[in-house]
Amino acid sequence: MAPNVQAKLEEVIKGNLKYTSANLGLNMLISRLQRRVAGDPQTMAACVKEVDDFAKKYSMVLNEDFPKIAAL
Repeated sequence: MAPNVQAKLEEVIKGNLKYTSANLGLNMLISRLQRRVAGDPQTMAACVKEVDDFAKKYSMVLNEDFPKIAAL
């Protein structure tokens, strides 16, 4: 994951930026990770890795959503 995408994604997970994807699975993942980080901020690295793993499995996220997240 590119550093600019990771930085914006961390802000989305923290709730500082709002992002809604056309991909329901990604939206559900982000919501779950937001709750996780709200409960324990130390889990941010694990959450970012989980999104990265999800993107590797579903290349549509990598190709369509990551550029949009980077542009936030």
